[in-house]
This record gives sequence, structure tokens and C-alpha cells, in this order.
Amino acid sequence: MKKHLLQLFILIVSLFTMVYPGNRIAAAMGDVGYKDFTYGLARAVTSEKPQSKLWYHDDLWWGVLYNRLEDRYEIFKFDWVTQIWATTNIPVDPRPFSTHDALSVGDDLFIAGAAMPPDPPGIPDQADKNIYINSFSYDTGSNLYIPGPIAVIWNGSVETVVIDQDTTGKLWATFTTFGPSGLPSVYVAHSQGTPTNWLPANIFVLPFASAANLTADDISTLVAYSGKIGVMWSNQTNSNQNTTSVYFATHVDGAADNMWTSATPLSGPKYADDHLNIKSLQADSAGQVFAVVKTSLNDVNLPTSTEPEILLLMLDNQGSWKRRTVATIADNHTRPIVLIDTENRNIYVFMTLQYPGQTSGAIYYKKVNLDDPGMQFPDGPGTPFIEYIDPDPTNPYHINNASSTKQPLNGTTNLLVIASDDSRQLYLHNYIDLPGLPGPPMFTTFLPLIIK
Repeated sequence: MKKHLLQLFILIVSLFTMVYPGNRIAAAMGDVGYKDFTYGLARAVTSEKPQSKLWYHDDLWWGVLYNRLEDRYEIFKFDWVTQIWATTNIPVDPRPFSTHDALSVGDDLFIAGAAMPPDPPGIPDQADKNIYINSFSYDTGSNLYIPGPIAVIWNGSVETVVIDQDTTGKLWATFTTFGPSGLPSVYVAHSQGTPTNWLPANIFVLPFASAANLTADDISTLVAYSGKIGVMWSNQTNSNQNTTSVYFATHVDGAADNMWTSATPLSGPKYADDHLNIKSLQADSAGQVFAVVKTSLNDVNLPTSTEPEILLLMLDNQGSWKRRTVATIADNHTRPIVLIDTENRNIYVFMTLQYPGQTSGAIYYKKVNLDDPGMQFPDGPGTPFIEYIDPDPTNPYHINNASSTKQPLNGTTNLLVIASDDSRQLYLHNYIDLPGLPGPPMFTTFLPLIIK
């Protein structure tokens, strides 16, 4: 009797848990990474540049991924041993043309979702343009996230929305859209009282002229660090004239909404672009904030130029910004993200290597020591991380938009990055087994239902 009950339990769990297998077909020589599953209707599922689709909690990696069978974004769980993603069937967003940023804080999870603006190829104007903040709580008994309140903080499609939490418990969000000046502006919003309570009075444009005269291509991002919230944005308004800049505004936790200070980490002709990704370290000797940005110098220089295309910007503990060149124009990279291994003291930058004739192709990475500010990133394109070569030269891969977590990494978490190929509607991923303590265990305790 007990045996039959056990078999029935396994069958029930299997029916409620779909596992999307990685591609186990023998790869051609030189192929790197894992093919996961197709996502059908959705597009740019691992964009946008400042956002994080993954997080690490309770010895497991998680992600907000698109389930083509349900036509919605859901919370997925990653099996480190089998390298397979499994949906938990917990819904996040039914809009196939939406972008998401995930923030894990203890057993609390917040996922911001925004509608993509109408943009060719293939992004229609969507009826639901709200920016949502979804809240979840983690149940350690079931190892699943339980949905909580959903807040609406804005109505209008935006390119990207990013969230973080300050030391007082407030959630903060930033996005760019048309403001009172009539031009795109940097908006900031925060919760009131509880992380799920958002009021219109707490949504405002940053109080700087540089934040209120943007181009339609400019975006913003934010990060919590050292008892502050920092907002970074690009301003390309003078891109054909004198100076473009990347700005950084700081708000001390608990201060009034209009109390901000501003700095300019990067400025110069064609030095600003809308590719920003930012991370922080708390009480670390190496610095407080680390951001990777793309310049627009490739617009005015030859493809063989050694001018910087990807830069790492670092806010040190004295409040000064420094920079290192990650990749040059000749390296031909775009859409960088930065990850920090605090145990082994390394900074990783993952980027899209653009194949000739296209704006995507493969994901490469470079790393440098966190504690040696004089050390330079390696020359050349870097190390292949997710790359597949189709035998048919007329059918190249379009792998793009690397994404991972906001969190610092170590030998327990290891390192996980996802990407996508919109030409094949395909998720891909790869990992690095970081030196240190053992990585996360296999989570599977059931017989999964395999979806081909």
C-alpha cells in the first residue's frame, strides 16, 4: 500500500512540475554552453541591459523565464547537477513582450515587470502598459515561492525598470519616460510603509537638469550601497556635438525625497550610450559600486580602433570614480553585465560578441582581479562562454543579452549566466564552478515530466 501511495505521489508531483531539458545533442567542436528550451511568442526574454533575471536563494538558483506552454513568465528553478531549468508554475507576467528585474532579499522576492515599447521588429503596442511590482515569499517547507501583493507604480511602456531595497526597507525603482519637460526624463519611485505600498506622491523626476533632457534612447538603473541608493543614467543629448555623459545621483537612506547629490563618472564626446549594468559591494576594501557601460565611440571611429567600447566604472571608498577599459572597438562587444566573485576576488564582465553583419552572435567574458586597480583586462575578445556554430553559414546564431543576478558570488553560489537567441527563440546558459566551498546541491527529489 505504501509503495502505491509513493508512486501516486511521484506521479502527482511530476504532473505539476515541467522540466525543460538542455540540449543533449552532441555539439560541434568549439560550441560552448548549454541550449535550454524555446520560448515561442516572447522576444528579448533576457533583456534589458540593467536588469537581473536570476537570483540565488536557499542553495538554489532561480529565474524569471518565459513558459511557452502557458504563454507567461514564471518562476523557474535550476538543477545544478543536470543543468536543467524547471518551472515551478508560479506566474509572474502574462505579457510576452515585457522585461523583468528580480530582487531577492532573504525570503522575500520582488520582480518588477514593464511592457516593452512598440518597436520593430515584432513588438506590438500592448494594451497593458503598467509597470508592476510582484511580491513573493519563500516557503522553506515546499521550496517554492508564494505569490503576494502586486503593486502598479506606473502606466506606460518603458524600455527598462530596475529595483533595489535600501536599509530602511523601502523598495526603489527607476525608469525613463517622457516627463514634465516634454523630453525623456529619469523617474524614481519608492514604496511607502511596506514594500508593496506605492503612492503616486512618491514618484518623481530626479532634481537635476541632466536627468530631464534625455534622448529616447537613454535609460537609467539603480543600486543600493553603503546606506544609500544610487541612480545611474545615460545622457546622449549632445551626441553629435560636444559632450555626452553618464551621471550618478545619490540619496542617503531616510533622507527627504528631494535630497540628492550628483556626480559625473564618465563624460566626453560619444562616451555615453544606453548600455548600463551596475552592482554594489558592502563594506569592501575594493570599492562601493561597480558599473559596466558601453561608449558610442564606435560611431565615429574605425572598426579596428583601440578606443574603449566597454568600460568598467568604479566608485572607491573615498567617493571618487575610476575606470578601466574592458574591451575596445576592435573587440566588437556590446550589452555588458558585471558580476563580482567576492571569495576569489575577481570581477567578471560578460558581453555579446557581435558577429559580422549582425548585432549579436555569442557571449564572451573577461575577468580581472578585484583588489588590483592597476591590473588591466586581457586584450582581445575574451573567453567564449555561450557560443554555437551552425554548420550552415547562412544560419548563424544570434545569441545576445547576457543576464544573471544582482548578488555577489562565491564558491557556494558559483556563477550562472543566461542568454537568448531571438532568431531561434531559444534560451541558453552556462556556468563557472568558482573555487571555494562546494556549489549548490541538486534539487530534484521527484521524477520530472520532460517537455520536448
